[in-house]
Amino acid sequence: MTQLDLTTGITPENAAAAAGGELIRSSGKKITGISIDTRTINPGDLFVAVKGENTDGHRFVSGAADAGASAVLISDPDAAGNLPEGCSAILVPDTVAALGKLAEAHKAELDVLTVAVTGSVGKTTTRQFIYGVLSQEMKTHRTEGNFNNELGLPLSVMKLDGSFRASVLEMGMSAKGEISYLTGIVRPDIAVITNIGTAHIEFLGSREAIRDAKLEIAEGLKPGGKLILNGDEPLLSGIPGAVYCALKNPEAEFRAANICYTSGGMMFSAVCPDRVIKDCLIPTLGEHTVLDAMFAVACGYYAGISDEGIRRGLAAFEAVGMRQNITEHEGITYILDYYNASPESIRASLSVTKELAGKTGGRTVAVIGNVLELGNRSEELHRSVGSFAASLGCDLFFAFGKDASLAAEEAVRDGMNESCVFSFNDISDPAAISEAVKEHTRPGDCILIKASHSIHMERVADILLGK
Repeated sequence: MTQLDLTTGITPENAAAAAGGELIRSSGKKITGISIDTRTINPGDLFVAVKGENTDGHRFVSGAADAGASAVLISDPDAAGNLPEGCSAILVPDTVAALGKLAEAHKAELDVLTVAVTGSVGKTTTRQFIYGVLSQEMKTHRTEGNFNNELGLPLSVMKLDGSFRASVLEMGMSAKGEISYLTGIVRPDIAVITNIGTAHIEFLGSREAIRDAKLEIAEGLKPGGKLILNGDEPLLSGIPGAVYCALKNPEAEFRAANICYTSGGMMFSAVCPDRVIKDCLIPTLGEHTVLDAMFAVACGYYAGISDEGIRRGLAAFEAVGMRQNITEHEGITYILDYYNASPESIRASLSVTKELAGKTGGRTVAVIGNVLELGNRSEELHRSVGSFAASLGCDLFFAFGKDASLAAEEAVRDGMNESCVFSFNDISDPAAISEAVKEHTRPGDCILIKASHSIHMERVADILLGK
């Protein structure tokens, strides 16, 4: 039995030792959960007092204790002054770092096949595919929601216990060194990098710098571990010891062949090093999702999952949150994909929309909002979206926001009819663009709605769908 398992309870003494802290008050009560938010405290939780940009968790320590927390993790000793007798206090220099140490120590106690996933786009979809495949034949844990940063990942790790045989953990980043920190906590057996895009280029400066930051994931690999990379991405070619998944690269160890659209999604054959897994069906659209699925095939291959288990796992895929949800309303097909966005993901989604429109006999309609965190390349990259839309043969283009309007401008410059392109700069007014979309579309059309999450394109979708 491990000493840091929340299901059996962690003593304050063991928690303090693992976190590198000092137990300045002890109630003797075991810790059975962890929270960073007093609004979600359960009796027995360890409350981690996090200092953020806008608030300081130390202000809420007493409230956490009143809500039933059995212990608090603090960096300010004064915060322990008003705690009731039934609440322990662990003092550390940095509560976020201490939470990471606690998770690292807990993970080290467990014998769990661990897959770590990162990438500019597609990491959550890939995580879901991998989870689906592994969970067919082994009890599998996964990152919940978007718990993929220095706080979320340790919280996810702490929910692991000895009953799990595998874990799929997503790692996000916006700066150099962040992936290095996260991979050091989990020490994965398999590490996956889905692609290198332009997300967070504002902070890192170039795609090469983004690649280097993503490759930090390999630093934590266990001896003999597998690094699985996108074989169609030139920036990731030639990495020593890496294994590649691809759609186009014939040299990749894992390749998708015979890709075709079906009424149920995408069908393909998965070419593996020593065999071919035929008739793989995924309930998603777009060749980019086939590549995401191929990462899961590779993980299943190395985990010893049977071919039939791999097929079942791929078919069982479930999307998360606001990612590529396809729905129909009044004869119009909508692709709702506004959890997040990058120029690369918009191009991929536009291609899917074009394919769907070809099947319905309708028109391809793009409703595109601003893409954030592109730094000084924002204008160039937004314009590239408009250029792609024009080259694809997009029929109608609606831009929401000043940056997205640059894409609309470029679409016209590259050949789209000006009467088919519309710009709405005021993102506080979703009604205006929604009414324009309603006015110019008709049954049979396929409409993509996509932007960065903070643009809140769901406001536009809700109006169009009559919600």
